[in-house]
Amino acid sequence: MLCLDRSKNDTSVTLDLLRAAASLVVCVGHGLAFFFAELRPTTLPLMQNLGVLVFFLISGFLITHTLIQRSEDPQYGFWRFAVDRFARIYSGLIPALVLIVAIDALTIYLTGDGGEGKIAQLFNMRTLIASLLNMESYRGIGKLAASPFGSASPLWTLAIEWHIYFFVAAVFFIVTRPRFRLYLVPVALFFGQTAIHFLFLSLESSGIGQGLFSLWLGGSLVYFVSRRTHLPYPPAILLAMIGSAWFVSIVRPGEEYRLVAYPLLIAAFLGIIAASQGSHRLTWPPLVRSIRFLADYSFSLYLVHYTIMYAIWTLFPARGIAMFAVAVTTSNLVAIGLAEIGEKNHRRLADFIFSRCSLGVRRPSPAE
Repeated sequence: MLCLDRSKNDTSVTLDLLRAAASLVVCVGHGLAFFFAELRPTTLPLMQNLGVLVFFLISGFLITHTLIQRSEDPQYGFWRFAVDRFARIYSGLIPALVLIVAIDALTIYLTGDGGEGKIAQLFNMRTLIASLLNMESYRGIGKLAASPFGSASPLWTLAIEWHIYFFVAAVFFIVTRPRFRLYLVPVALFFGQTAIHFLFLSLESSGIGQGLFSLWLGGSLVYFVSRRTHLPYPPAILLAMIGSAWFVSIVRPGEEYRLVAYPLLIAAFLGIIAASQGSHRLTWPPLVRSIRFLADYSFSLYLVHYTIMYAIWTLFPARGIAMFAVAVTTSNLVAIGLAEIGEKNHRRLADFIFSRCSLGVRRPSPAE
């Protein structure tokens, strides 16, 4: 039986470690692209894209866990899930967008960009509203899609996650709470347009983002397999190593979003989860605290690092290892501060909304 209790195995801490690592490699990957491209490996997958793939695997696993575990409470339904997800996302997104608006405005002003640059062209109310509503990657009926605001290009993946959340939850509660079908079917139809698009298709013709919902479902599959199957520690580690090595060996830079390679990542993720279920070694308090610290600002780092790096790249001509280090360090420090006023307060925001809407008191799962 799958267990995410920190006191019994390493799974919860491992998931935090993966989340923190994914955010950091996205940051480092973009930093290399901006400031030190010659150091970027020419035969290995791009770190920033690999980080995105890991995020989708973790998300599929944890959201499935949330729906399965909390739905055991008959009072837990779609609206509690929706408020919880809203608080988790927007506690980080709103402060990040405020900072992005300020940095982009300053960058445009200092460079004298009269609207000819790409960032200036995307610095408008339409793209800002699209980013606020998580509609950047919308793929459905109507002309509701828009590019991410200004320099906030990483937000395209957040929008896909947002639509997946509500589509999956709506379908789940249509099945498990049939009396609510009347209002959940329209929710599923709207959010399902984007989710289904990314089952096999991509964001752009270049293939970026292809099949991200398939990968998300792969993370969900790992959850169900882990609930029913116990894989001993040595085979689990071997599976994780083989899946990771095979993926790296067949995927070239820029080809990370390949459906044919996703099963290898899913297998590696399954191996990691199985190994963490069968071990309890990550117990040293300073190590656990460090991992949790990194994980607690990972969302903010993902949201703002690109904007910070773009501003530094635009305003300062220097390139090389020193500017790379400055950009990565600055991004992390800013994200740490931003998380203190934003994402780290998501439970408090959810509880506030619950109390205002008389939805009851929230009981977070150990995985969170």
